Amino acid sequence: MLKWKGRGNLVVEMIIYNLRTISLGLQIGALLIFVLSLVVLKKKSKKGGITGHGKIATGGYVLALLSVLFMLYSAYNLIVTGHAPSVIYIHGFFGTIAMALGFIFVINRWSWKTLKNMRIQLALWILTFIGGILLYLTFTGKLS
Repeated sequence: MLKWKGRGNLVVEMIIYNLRTISLGLQIGALLIFVLSLVVLKKKSKKGGITGHGKIATGGYVLALLSVLFMLYSAYNLIVTGHAPSVIYIHGFFGTIAMALGFIFVINRWSWKTLKNMRIQLALWILTFIGGILLYLTFTGKLS
């Protein structure tokens, strides 16, 4: 539950808390979809394989992109009020790179779709995801 720190309007803090929770849910959904896309990649059927993997991973990218929209309001408020810890900027930087690489893969630029680049993308996204969970737990008071 939200721990009100008394720094501002309780209604605004409740909205930001809800936006963070929605964003986290979307990110978890994106992670599950990415895992499903890896399972589909291993299948040799017509609906499986690389084509199925690409379509499912695109759905995961869309969910991740939606979650960013919810994150932006929270990050903007922290930055404007001067309460943003430096880790927010690091998370945002790596998240931006991960989303940009994901966009290149989604728009189907095959010359970039090498196994090496996809592994870099996966590692970058997972590190950003873990950082986001730690930020969420810290901001909600579940992690000191």
